[in-house]
Amino acid sequence: MFSLHRSRTAAVFAGALLAAAMLGGAVAPASAAPGDQISVSLPVLTPDFGYVKQGSVIPRTIELLNDGIDSITIDPAPLSALTSPFALTSTTIVGGNVIAPGQRRTISVTLTAPPAPTVANQAVTLMLVSNDRVGSMPLTLNFHSESLTTARAHFDIATPDGSATLGFGSVKVGMAVTRRLTLMVGGIDPLSFGEGEVKVTDSSGATVGTVRVTGSSFGAGTTYRPMESATVDLTFTPTAAGTFSGAVTITGRTMNGNPEAPSVVVALPFTAAATAVPTPTPTPTPTATATPTSTATPTPTSTSTATPSASGAPGAGGSGSAGIGSGSGRGGNTGPGVSLASTGADPMVASGFGLVMLVGGAAAVVLGIRRRRLHG
Repeated sequence: MFSLHRSRTAAVFAGALLAAAMLGGAVAPASAAPGDQISVSLPVLTPDFGYVKQGSVIPRTIELLNDGIDSITIDPAPLSALTSPFALTSTTIVGGNVIAPGQRRTISVTLTAPPAPTVANQAVTLMLVSNDRVGSMPLTLNFHSESLTTARAHFDIATPDGSATLGFGSVKVGMAVTRRLTLMVGGIDPLSFGEGEVKVTDSSGATVGTVRVTGSSFGAGTTYRPMESATVDLTFTPTAAGTFSGAVTITGRTMNGNPEAPSVVVALPFTAAATAVPTPTPTPTPTATATPTSTATPTPTSTSTATPSASGAPGAGGSGSAGIGSGSGRGGNTGPGVSLASTGADPMVASGFGLVMLVGGAAAVVLGIRRRRLHG
């Protein structure tokens, strides 16, 4: 049936066909490898979708590479047997179309994940028929998925205070405040992060330049597995007073070996406020205090007070006595006197006047004595 100089695959096929003829059963699938007579491999993705989040719709394109020696044909009819949760979207396999060694064909399938914890399994067998000799080989595609309540690749963002919003508080213009976010990886797929994948935008989608990444634990080629965490520092440095709000968007790249695996994007709202630095009040220049002009104390004018004189000697027959004083004598009283203070005269003049008055008084006394004697 097969030439002996053909590869071991031909010999396997011959044995399989003989056994099938003897037993009347189907041909058992042969083990093929690159370089065999009939060999097809799946170089990129397999029909196994693995763990998926319930309700998610996941498209997948499966490539079939003819890496054998023979040209082959494939009948795509069995693919139509796929049922929910799997559905055939399209295929480039055409019945009777020859697929030369090194050529590829694709099968596009969509999975709509059922509620967790559903496990879905479906097998589709395609027959690979050699176009160069008599022989064929089956290729079984096992479509599989397991539903989870969460996505297989996801992460959560934790703020310093545990709130759902990143708050920078109120910051003075020109000052800076830093907040650290923690990225906790969940699901079952590892993720990688990069500082360039951290975006800060306002409500219009414009980049906020006053908030920037100032540090992280991200390293080139670093992969974070489920239950591991990464950190990133964001610093707010306002340049003008006002209020700010928007979102911090972080992208995590799925590292499960599937180049078609979507990235995981998580957005976190943020708020911030900036206050102007108060303008310092200038220190007033001290006003010079005028030195008070000293006022001369007037020298008191000396006022001379006359020393009262002794009363004059009593006169005869009730006549008033004359003396230097302020009173005047009437009848039996003191006689007239002169006050130096009342005259306003110079003290020397007043002294002379007093002397005259004293002499005059003495003369009057003498005259009085003589008159008594004469009348005696």
